[in-house]
Amino acid sequence: MVNIVDLQNKIVQVDNYQATFLTLKIDGQQIRFDLIDKMEFNLKKGTRGQLKIYEAHPLLIDYNENTLTTYINSKPNHFESFISDFENAINEITGGWRDWTSYVQDRNINFTVDTFLDNVKSGTGKLLKAPFSITQKVVEICKKHHVATKVFGGELQRCSYKLIFIADNYVIAKEFRWHPI
Repeated sequence: MVNIVDLQNKIVQVDNYQATFLTLKIDGQQIRFDLIDKMEFNLKKGTRGQLKIYEAHPLLIDYNENTLTTYINSKPNHFESFISDFENAINEITGGWRDWTSYVQDRNINFTVDTFLDNVKSGTGKLLKAPFSITQKVVEICKKHHVATKVFGGELQRCSYKLIFIADNYVIAKEFRWHPI
């Protein structure tokens, strides 16, 4: 059987999908991809484009790195400059693929951007919950602004989720097992 990497850059069309699989038309034949441990799905039926497969991409950071929680223990001298640097640091890691505010919000506990901003102004409370590399970058920004932090979550632990892009559509899963139909 051909390796999934051999399908890289082939022109494909999304034929159909269910919760656990998708079917693509490739070189005149249908191929089924079983989505093992699917995390995100943003594919539309009929989408046509080059198949791109990634093992490293900014969209994968949330799944391929463990998440750490960071608390702030002092306030920055220059609030606006700190927030700007903070936002830029996250955007540098994510390449703009994810909104920086997604790491400072938690809808489950009603932790909003306003709560985050209040915590920065007061110099106490939760700062963010984010993947390891984003947390490291944010801690560097905090040090630059002489802001004390405490990080919970340990050392870097990696997983191996993968990403398939077709045009501007994508799916993230632990593994893609494929076979002709």
